[in-house]
This record gives sequence, structure tokens and C-alpha cells, in this order.
Amino acid sequence: MRWKFALPRLKTVPFPAKSADFTRSAAMWVARSPDIDIPDPVMRLAGQCLLDWFAVTIAGTAEELAPIITTVTTEGETYPQGVALVGQQGRASEQRAARINGTISHALDFDDVNLRMHGHPTVTLAPALLAVAERENLSGAAILRAFAVGYQVAGRLGYAMGDTHYARGFHATGTIGAVAAAAGCAALLNLNVDQTEAALGLAATQASGLKAMFGTMAKPMHAGNAAANGIIAARLAQRGFTARAGGLEHRQGFGAAMSDDSQFSADDFQSTPPGAPDWEITRNLFKYHAACYLTHSTIEALARLRIEHGVIDPVEISAITLHVPESHRTVCDVLEPRTGLDIKFSIRHLAALALTGADTADLSLYSQATALKPELVALREKTQLSHQSDHAHRYGADVVVKLVDGTELNSSWDVSAPVEDLDAQEDALKAKAATLIDPILGTDASKALFAAVAELSAAANLTGLLASTSPGSKDITKTG
Repeated sequence: MRWKFALPRLKTVPFPAKSADFTRSAAMWVARSPDIDIPDPVMRLAGQCLLDWFAVTIAGTAEELAPIITTVTTEGETYPQGVALVGQQGRASEQRAARINGTISHALDFDDVNLRMHGHPTVTLAPALLAVAERENLSGAAILRAFAVGYQVAGRLGYAMGDTHYARGFHATGTIGAVAAAAGCAALLNLNVDQTEAALGLAATQASGLKAMFGTMAKPMHAGNAAANGIIAARLAQRGFTARAGGLEHRQGFGAAMSDDSQFSADDFQSTPPGAPDWEITRNLFKYHAACYLTHSTIEALARLRIEHGVIDPVEISAITLHVPESHRTVCDVLEPRTGLDIKFSIRHLAALALTGADTADLSLYSQATALKPELVALREKTQLSHQSDHAHRYGADVVVKLVDGTELNSSWDVSAPVEDLDAQEDALKAKAATLIDPILGTDASKALFAAVAELSAAANLTGLLASTSPGSKDITKTG
């Protein structure tokens, strides 16, 4: 018997003509970025982002995933003529180095965030831009400028994608980060408008990353893939490789496929004079706890509660309630953490750690032993989340600790506001960086890195900066 299938007649709709909307507007802004007057505070913030990135990347080389991603990506061999593998002895091709450095830099989940992007900007931008700038022998000022440009696209695109992109399960670091990396690389390579628009589209069609992978090695790989894909997109576009115009806002493009509430407008890049946009990098937030950023308000609130009321005996605690936004349930509420990675996404376990005075910036804290520690498990099991969809502070936390005698202790915190004092922020970042770098490379290395970043805007190339991250004889690839 022969089966006959009657296929429905589909109404064909021609692809829209070349768009003058968001993608084109972004491409025009990126292409003319060499003529934009970037303010000194923005350049300084770019340097602070790079300083923090180098620190978390160097520390990340001690993580279990580092030798795996390095060996598999390089196929067991390094490329002497390639670009630097930060914190490692070997070198690799431009794209492979970006994938390795990007993955390792996000391994600790200790890198910066941008709430409009809904993700981590620097772990996608820095690996891509450093690789291209080293290969092209570009100046320190060039990479700082390109970083600010790529960051601008990250923030604007993240905002345009709305909340449902992240809520549906896409990891914006891998998706939006790929497009941002392509924009930064396009700026470094001085691509024209058509080439830049193609690069944005090529990055968009490669974009990927699932929130289901949080708490595993796959999550940091999203950052590495985004960095590498950004380079690939820019390099292909540089040679004439094409992509659909308006690929971000197209009816079957990036926004429509990955979000329910994306809203694109050319005004996102045209509403302000080219030389004075609202710089997205001024919204950058640095981490001082080595865990998911959504847990930081809870950690800070409970830490301050200890300061106000002194040490609280866990036995005297009958219940802990964390009033946090409903979105925390799908991001950082691992109920029974079993590993160090699990802890980073278990707000209840982190609450227990904060209440017992643990140093949540200490990398050694995130281990199986900590996850299974009986007294922490007991305190975690007393902790409940009160999810609020209309929380007054989207990233804030209100905590209530109830004692067995009926006393209730209250504390609140919100970590969503950027620090305005750049001097104070730099001091804090240097202190953080030293604790991460010194155990790996020694105190001289951290001091050399601080000096190299401070002088980066006047540096003819990246040689001095990258030399400060060299481990000498250390080689974690062990390819023999």
C-alpha cells in the first residue's frame, strides 16, 4: 500500500529587505567607533574589567576542567606561533586560545556581571579581543576601546532581548556574549558597516548556551564558545562571508527565536550623540563572593545580620526565610548540593555558610566536604525561600532569621548598584586579584599585572601585559 501525504500549502513570505533597524544601527555605531571620544572613566573601567578577568582566569587554571578543555581543544599540541594561553605555558591559534581562556575564566563563576545583559560580559569579550589584538600586534588603547564597544552591544542587546530570553533557559553569556564578542572584534579589525552587520549575524546564528548546564563544567564552556564564535564571525565577515541583514530583529532571527518579549529599535544606537552614549560598562558589577551573583544579596544581608547581632548559634535558629525574586528558583536553588559547583548555585547552602561566618570568597570552600557538612546541611534544611514575582528590588534580598525563643532578626541588601568610587573599586579588585593570583604564580606576578594594566592605555602592544601572566615552567596541559 502506498501512503499519500497531503502537505499543507504554506503561505510564502519574502525575507524583508535590508534592515535599517537594530542590527544595522549597531553595525554603523561599531564601524564608526574609532571616531568616538571614549571618556577616561570608561577606559579605566575597561582596565578594571581586564584586571579582574586575568585574576579569575589565572586562578581558574587550577580547576579540574582546565587541563581537559586545553588538551581537547589543542588536540594535545600547542601552537608556538599562536597567541597566549593565560596562566599556562603553551600557545594556541587565535580561536582555540579564546575558547580555552574563555572557558577557564568562567570556571570559578567569580567574574563580573551586567544585569541588563543578564550575564557575564568580560569572559566573552576579553578572551576574544586579547587573541585578536595579540595576533594583530595592536595597542593597549585599541583593546580598551574595543572592549568598551563590545560591552555596549552586550548591554543594549541584552536589554532589547527582554526578560524571557533568560527565563526560557538561554544562558545570555553564551548567546548575547557571542554577538558582543563579534562586535568588539569588528571594532578591533576596523570592519566596515556591511562587514560588521554580517559579523553580528554570523555570531547570532552560532549563539548557544543552556541554563540547564549551571553547576557543571558546561556552563563556563558557554563563555569560551562565545569568545571563539565572536572571532570566527568577525574573521569570516572580514573576508566577505555573508549573513542575513537584520539578523537580530528579523522575524525568524535572534530575538524572535530566543525571546517572547524582545523589542528592537534603531534608537538604541542612535538616540544619543555618537561621542556620548550612555555607556553600558558603567553598570558593570564585580563579584566578591565566588558564587552565582543572584545569591550575593542574601550572603551580604546575612553577613550584616551577624555584624549587627553577633555570632548566632545554629542550634538557636528555628527557621530562616529568604524573600527573593521568583526567578531565583530556576537559577540558584539547588536543593541538595553534592559538589563545590553545586554550592555556587545553592542559595540555601550559601545562606548557611554566611550565617556561620564562612568566607564565601575562599575558593577552597567550594568542595564536596562543604556540601555534605552535617551542621551546614541541618541549617540549610531550616531555610525556605519566599518567592516574590513583584519584588521591590529585582536582585535584592530580605532575610528573616527566627530563633527558638521567638525572636526574629531581619536584614536586607541589594547588590545591583554599581560602585561609583573607582579608586575604592580598584583597591578592592587588587585585593581580590592578589588572593587569586599569588597562590598560583606568586606575589611578584600580581604586582606585575597591576602595573601592566595601569600602563595599558599607553602600551604599544600586549607583550608586557601577557608576560605578567606567564607561569614560567608551569604547564597544566601535560601533553608531554
